[in-house]
Amino acid sequence: MGETSTTLNAVANQNNDEVKKENLKESLEADEVIFYHSLRTELELIEKKPKLQTIHYILDYSKSKR
Repeated sequence: MGETSTTLNAVANQNNDEVKKENLKESLEADEVIFYHSLRTELELIEKKPKLQTIHYILDYSKSKR
């Protein structure tokens, strides 16, 4: 089974995501596709989309701790 990784991005590129999903589906076998879909569903439930202001607050806080 291939390695699956998730990246949280402040700004998502939908076209790029669609291409990646299509490439992933083509390279997986049936069992792996079922496993992928079950994980994807669970991950979508916990996905967060923070406001840009929240991201800036976190970055500013991080810089102040250096």
